[in-house]
Amino acid sequence: MSAPVMQSLSSLQSSVGAYSRQQLATLRNRFLTTEKRRRRAQVIGTSFAVHRPVWITAGGAAYTTVSAVYLTLRYLRHLK
Repeated sequence: MSAPVMQSLSSLQSSVGAYSRQQLATLRNRFLTTEKRRRRAQVIGTSFAVHRPVWITAGGAAYTTVSAVYLTLRYLRHLK
């Protein structure tokens, strides 16, 4: 009686293992396809190229703001 039970358990484990391997293969193919990575890299590169003026303007604004804060603090020290 224990032989059929053990046999059914081992067949159940092998089917679960096969299903798990199939799911892992699906996930691996979904995440590691070079086509998707290439497309994603192109989108990011294109986005940076298109938004380059925005990044330059933001950098200039940050530099101006930091400079203004520095000069303000420097001149406030002389008011004492």
